[in-house]
Amino acid sequence: MERTHMNPTNKLTNVSFVIPVRIDSYERSRNLDLLIEFITSHFDSPVYIAEGDSEQKYTVKNPSGQITYHFIEDRNPVFQHTLYLNYLYQQVKTPITAGWDTDALVFPQQIIDVVKQIEIGKAVMGLPYNGSMYGTEPHHISLYEENKDIDIFKQNTPYMFPMYGSLSSGGAFIVSTEKYLQAGGDNEHFLGWGPEDMERVKRMEIVYPEYPIYRAAGSLFHLWHPRFLNSGYADETYEKTGRKEYLKICSMETGELKKYIDTWPWKAKWSTI
Repeated sequence: MERTHMNPTNKLTNVSFVIPVRIDSYERSRNLDLLIEFITSHFDSPVYIAEGDSEQKYTVKNPSGQITYHFIEDRNPVFQHTLYLNYLYQQVKTPITAGWDTDALVFPQQIIDVVKQIEIGKAVMGLPYNGSMYGTEPHHISLYEENKDIDIFKQNTPYMFPMYGSLSSGGAFIVSTEKYLQAGGDNEHFLGWGPEDMERVKRMEIVYPEYPIYRAAGSLFHLWHPRFLNSGYADETYEKTGRKEYLKICSMETGELKKYIDTWPWKAKWSTI
C-alpha cells in the first residue's frame, strides 16, 4: 500500500491519528468525543478508531470522511491496547502516525512541533509533551466543554497533580510510519495495561540509536475517568509478563533487538502494507 509523500502543513494531512478504545464508562465515551472534536477542529488528518468489546458501545457523533470507525467483537475482559494499535496501523496511508489514548489532550502546536522534527529527518519518534502528564478533575473538563479552549487546563495546572512525576511516556506518541513498522509496530507481548509506553520509547532508542526521541515543550492533560479493570494491571500474571518483557527489551543491543523483532509473528503484516 503506497503512502502519500510528506506534505508539511499545519493541517497535518500527512499524519494519521489512530485511537484504540474500550468504553467502560460514560466519561470514557465523553473523552473520546472531546478528543475527536479537538483533532478535527484543528487538523485535516485522517482519524482511525477501533473499538474492541463484546458489543458496540460507541458511536461517532459527527461522522465525516475524516473519521473511520471500526468495531471488533472481543470478549476478552482485558483490553489489549497493543493488538488494536497494530490493527489500526494497517489502515494508515500517511508517512506519519500519531498513536493516541482516548483521554489525552495537548496544545496543537506541540503536535505540530513533533511532526516537523520527523518531516525534516531529525527524529523518527517524538512525544508531544515534555514528560509532565497532569490529571484533570471533572470540574476542569466541564470548563473545557463550555468553550473548547485547552488553555483552561494550563491555567488550572497549579491545582492538578502530575500523574507519573516528570518522566511520563504514555498518552500519545508520533512516529514515522515506515520506521515504526520496521521496528515491529506495537509489542503484542504486552497483553493488557502495563509498561508498553516505556517499552515503545526504549525500543525505538535501541533500534534507531542515531535518532533521539524528541519531546515537545509543554504538558499533556489526562481527562478524568473512573478507573476499572483496564486502567491498571489486570492481575499478578499480567504484571509479571509485562515487566519481564520490558526488562528483556531494555537489556538488548541494536542487532540483538532487531533479530528478536523479526520473530514477532504480527510483523509479517507490514510486508503487505
